Amino acid sequence: MLDLKDPEVFRAVLDSLKIGVCVVDLDRKMAFWNDHAEEITGYLRQEVLGRTCREDLLIPYDETNLGPSERVSPFLAAMREGKAHEVRVFLHHKAGYPVPLTVWVVPLRNSQGEVVGAAGSFVEKPGVPVPHCPESGLARGEDLDTVTRPPGRLFTELHLGDRLKYATKHAIRFGVLCIGLDQLDIFTSAHGRKATEAILNVVAHALRHGLDPLDFVGRWSEEQFLVLVSNCGDSALLATGEHIKRLVRHSAITWWGDSLSVTVSVGATAMRPGETLESLVERVGRAFQESVSGGGNCVSLQGAPDEAKQGAEEASRCCPPEARDVILGPSLSS
Repeated sequence: MLDLKDPEVFRAVLDSLKIGVCVVDLDRKMAFWNDHAEEITGYLRQEVLGRTCREDLLIPYDETNLGPSERVSPFLAAMREGKAHEVRVFLHHKAGYPVPLTVWVVPLRNSQGEVVGAAGSFVEKPGVPVPHCPESGLARGEDLDTVTRPPGRLFTELHLGDRLKYATKHAIRFGVLCIGLDQLDIFTSAHGRKATEAILNVVAHALRHGLDPLDFVGRWSEEQFLVLVSNCGDSALLATGEHIKRLVRHSAITWWGDSLSVTVSVGATAMRPGETLESLVERVGRAFQESVSGGGNCVSLQGAPDEAKQGAEEASRCCPPEARDVILGPSLSS
């Protein structure tokens, strides 16, 4: 007969689940970390058990600019309020890139009803299968960039041209983002080529995990990526650019004991029905150069004067994608 009071039985069950499961005590020290939590985050249980998850590791990246004292973890909130909390977060994988998760946290109580800790379960935010989408079968091994693995420049340019024709024919607008790492030459001089390849990989992962499954990510040059954002006007395009900028800023690699990160400049433009590939590429290039000239770590939009003005006004009133999301930091204190 199955002994449900045997703690090893419950441990075996939790380890077999295809969701991440963790438990913290009242001091927010990690008491349990299951197998799938290791798979999702890259952190082994021996690296997290007994360590404290601090509130300042939950970094809001919306436009409210919360200070450290206002950053409250869902675990702490669940224990203080005695009720469940559900949040969407980006959790730093051990490799340095953010992974989008949905986290559900509940308070744990003893037989007297006192809160003694909190349990959390988390799953990666699932991608949306789009088997009939025109670009869903693209970029699966052909012309992949040897460093970051997104499609290389040739494939990306061909795909952009096909996408432009399709969008013009069916009156489906899309946006283009040119994303470049700021001062990559200085980074390479300071840390070497291997570190540059590692940080490019982290940025590529951040883009793939941080964007909608319908969006396309390709390599444009050594320090640049090109993103095609589906069904996107100027205001949403600006918001997506800001979202990407924040994701990259909160990504990092550990290199010889140091945490290295970069910022990006983002140029944005929306396609115009009937325009040429050359005009679209030239316009997004101007937007990118505007961000670089502005000192980097910013987003610039290029479009028709009235479109750009309207997009900027709308963006100032709207909340960026995932505005309620936070970044869950990778390190844990002893």
